[in-house]
Amino acid sequence: MGKCLTAEARSNHTAADTSGLCRHVVIIAFEGVEAIDVAGPASAFAKASLAVPGAYRISIASPHGGNVHTSAGLSLADTLALSTLGGTLRPGDPIDTIIVAGGEEAALRRAILDDGAAEWMAQAAQQARRVASVCTGAFVLMAAGLLDARQSTTHWRACDRLESMCAGTQVQRDRVFVRDGNVWTSGGVTTGIDMALGMIEADLGRAVAMDIARDLALFVVRGGAESQVSRSLTLQSGASSPVRDVIAWIESHLDGDLSVDALAAVARMSPRNFSRAFSREAGTPPARYVTRSRVDFAASLLRQTTWTQARVAQRSGFQSVDALQRAFRATFGTSMADYRREA
Repeated sequence: MGKCLTAEARSNHTAADTSGLCRHVVIIAFEGVEAIDVAGPASAFAKASLAVPGAYRISIASPHGGNVHTSAGLSLADTLALSTLGGTLRPGDPIDTIIVAGGEEAALRRAILDDGAAEWMAQAAQQARRVASVCTGAFVLMAAGLLDARQSTTHWRACDRLESMCAGTQVQRDRVFVRDGNVWTSGGVTTGIDMALGMIEADLGRAVAMDIARDLALFVVRGGAESQVSRSLTLQSGASSPVRDVIAWIESHLDGDLSVDALAAVARMSPRNFSRAFSREAGTPPARYVTRSRVDFAASLLRQTTWTQARVAQRSGFQSVDALQRAFRATFGTSMADYRREA
């Protein structure tokens, strides 16, 4: 999957990638693998190679090669056997990035204990520029000894297990992805796409990564420090239908009228009853929830766009830059300018 350009062809290319390298990305699957853990990052890197021709070459590998069945019942055809990749760990055809996908505990145990994935990973990691895991693939990195004395993350449901099994790693429980040196780990399932975009940004620049995010129709590009589980999703899962509908309305109308009266009308309740119901079920008053949602959206715009602060304020529903600045500093403890500079 993907094709590297010749040196001559790449010398004529003027896109953001100036390294002149074709990066060989190997995604490791196994029986019972989570399909999105493979397909998500692969799609991101494939689109990067369309944006910057020859930037990446993608291989899907598995312990024994051949067809691999995912947990969703889909089949990954003609995967490469890990043993056949040993010969590509040489200067003429190096593996640049190795990404281990995740899966259920039993599937991971088979991959680690019976199929030798951890042993191969420990050897290959000595020569690859970058190693990574998606979701519970972190347990393969752990078994290979690659998480010792490093920060890491995994699916939020598996953080306790990773911490108990690997005392040498500092588990960052609520992170989309973590980069510690040349080792990257991502949280649950779709966070693998966010991590892949982070890698692409590091390799090819932010503009390329943002273009790919738009091609993938992502609502927002999450940085590594963001939460794996969205606040609105958490609240919606435990809220009654009227409050759940209002939360969805808020998220899609951040630059509109989100006063208590307007939201009560959406819920078809009186303002007083609505405020009580929302505060009880969401754990915060409507106005405070609206402000936090607007600030979070403003933060994503600061990371993803070059818009002026005035445009960010308008698009996220604030009446002025000063109003947004005050809310932003109260939420994140920093100014918008500093936040954008450090993003």
